[in-house]
Amino acid sequence: MTGFNKVFLDTVIFIYLLENNEYFGERIASFIEYCTTNCILLTTSVITHKEFCIKPYKLGKNELITAFEKLCTDLDINLQDITLPVADTAARLRSKYQGLKGMDALQISAAIHSECDKFMTNDRRLKQVNEIEVMLIKDWLHS
Repeated sequence: MTGFNKVFLDTVIFIYLLENNEYFGERIASFIEYCTTNCILLTTSVITHKEFCIKPYKLGKNELITAFEKLCTDLDINLQDITLPVADTAARLRSKYQGLKGMDALQISAAIHSECDKFMTNDRRLKQVNEIEVMLIKDWLHS
């Protein structure tokens, strides 16, 4: 898989990686290693931080939050803010794509505004979006 310079990582990527998902954890680590080795920039949004932290806060697993923040720092992952232009693009996306959830629209919009080439997720419903190439984890596995 070649031809991209900047990839947006959806929340599930961090969840699978940091919770050592038995099926996807190693594969995501391989993808991130590929990106860092090939100088591909990684980005996500402040929504990822919010979504990731909910379960650890609920379960009192602050070490997962610390690991998430350390990973973002160590990999120099850009955290895109949700600005009015990002929110407006998200609204346009939701008006265009049936069933697109608000948070997903904001994440995709953040990726677009960050000028990412790809949006990596595990949510196949997002493949309907045409404004950015949506890549499922399995797409990386078979490339």
